[in-house]
Amino acid sequence: METLDFNAKWIRWNESCLESSMVSVLVNGSPTTEFVPKKGLRQGDPFASFLFLIVVEGLSGVVREAERLGLLKVLKIGRNGVRISVLQFADDTMFICKDNILNIVTIKSILRCFELASRLKVNLFKSSIGGIGVDIDSLQRYATLLNCKIMSIPFTYLGVPIGGNQYKVSFWNGLLDKVKKKLSRWKGRLMSMAGRVTMIKSTLSSMFLFFLWLFKIPKVVNKEFIKIQQRFLWGWETDKK
Repeated sequence: METLDFNAKWIRWNESCLESSMVSVLVNGSPTTEFVPKKGLRQGDPFASFLFLIVVEGLSGVVREAERLGLLKVLKIGRNGVRISVLQFADDTMFICKDNILNIVTIKSILRCFELASRLKVNLFKSSIGGIGVDIDSLQRYATLLNCKIMSIPFTYLGVPIGGNQYKVSFWNGLLDKVKKKLSRWKGRLMSMAGRVTMIKSTLSSMFLFFLWLFKIPKVVNKEFIKIQQRFLWGWETDKK
């Protein structure tokens, strides 16, 4: 926090959430020397997410430094040549680099340094590596070096399919199945008209619009979505209004 120029008083407030006053323990009737007990945070505590974001900011800083020193060759995306080396969302981290063994060694070194500095264990066994235009032998060599598994493309990241063709109907099958399950007809029979309308709106905002923010929906898929909504809204009596 001091490196990120947080106020000293604010840092002490955060420390007070993790530390308490000095105590001693009676052992066979005799008190031990005083020590400062420290407590962790329970899972789901919003303060834990905040502290984690501060810690992983150090990981981003190490990646930027490796890029500046020429140890990590990153990709340039778009007309403006935006350099992308690492993407982070909550506790998910995705490294993006060019296909060569030096980049893989650099990434492994960065993760090891991050472990030693933060005392957070990186589970490489749960991690995956994938490549676009990379032969399977190279991927296997990289996976062995990182001690992780190979990821097939297209894949799903944060609920969004990556690497597929958005203009094919099969690309939207997963989302269609989720909407059908959410707006199943038997649920509509147990709801009032206002409840069914609210259910449709919540499904659109949480699932449908999230995809439209990233992809352009084909007309055939759009018609299918409308049919699902109509069946849910009116299907409790008949297929017609």
